[in-house]
Amino acid sequence: MLGSLLGSLIALTLASPGQIPSGITLNTLPQANDVVKPQPPVKRRTDSLGIKTLAPSAFVADVATGNVLFAKDAHRVMPIASLTKLMTAMVLLDSGVDLKQTVVMKDQDFDRESKGVFKVGEELTYGDLLKTMLVGSINASASAIARASMGTDKFIAAMNAKAVEMGLKSPHYEDPSGLDPDNRASAADIAAIITKASSYPEIRDVSHLSEVTVRGLRTGQAYTVKSTNLLLGSFINRKPYSVVTAKTGSLPEAGYNMAQVTRNLDGHEIVAVELGNDNHFGRFQDIKSLTYWAFDTYEWR
Repeated sequence: MLGSLLGSLIALTLASPGQIPSGITLNTLPQANDVVKPQPPVKRRTDSLGIKTLAPSAFVADVATGNVLFAKDAHRVMPIASLTKLMTAMVLLDSGVDLKQTVVMKDQDFDRESKGVFKVGEELTYGDLLKTMLVGSINASASAIARASMGTDKFIAAMNAKAVEMGLKSPHYEDPSGLDPDNRASAADIAAIITKASSYPEIRDVSHLSEVTVRGLRTGQAYTVKSTNLLLGSFINRKPYSVVTAKTGSLPEAGYNMAQVTRNLDGHEIVAVELGNDNHFGRFQDIKSLTYWAFDTYEWR
């Protein structure tokens, strides 16, 4: 349902960010019949067309109603790098695995591209692997999750199946970490994915943390992993705003990507996604600017 609604939304709105249809929502949580449906935000600064972003593709929407607030080539399918890990997290949680169950790290979990955090033979819980994957974007954590929970090939198949189940056409996954540049999606579909991921408490509760410390059960060693999200220390994560869920990603083939859900004091949430920025810091500036622009330009009644 989420994907079909979002797909219809994007098809209607790419011509102009100001032409926003109503009645389409990113929110997939069931609602009682007597619950009043949220109203779309109204543009109070009608002369403001948006932010000039450095990236070729960007997308901003109101989470509660799904109304598109800004779109820049949002259908363009691009490598998503570690934004992949949002889907990895959901597939793990959907599997019903006990997050207290332990996993022994194996040599095949580690890649040559990134610095190692854990060592072969270390033992960690699924919950700790999930935390380090989301907060620090640890590739070995994603690989171990897929291998140990279902087997890597079956897990990747489940990732692609979930994208189809959500009604999303652009996402395609070749690995659970995002190291493969053939992991691809559009900015609009990433917005749907991170919005869905935000409905999982296990994801929502950790992705706003500036760091997380886990302890290896075999060695007793404490591992502290810092967040890859520099916006946690910015004004967009201080009153009246707070980061709800976020994920970064980068590869030579992908550039610098980011997706984030941000909430204001009134409880309204904005999802902003950018793909393909050519500057590490530029993606953070663009997401911060797009989010602030959306909250400043629109009002909820």
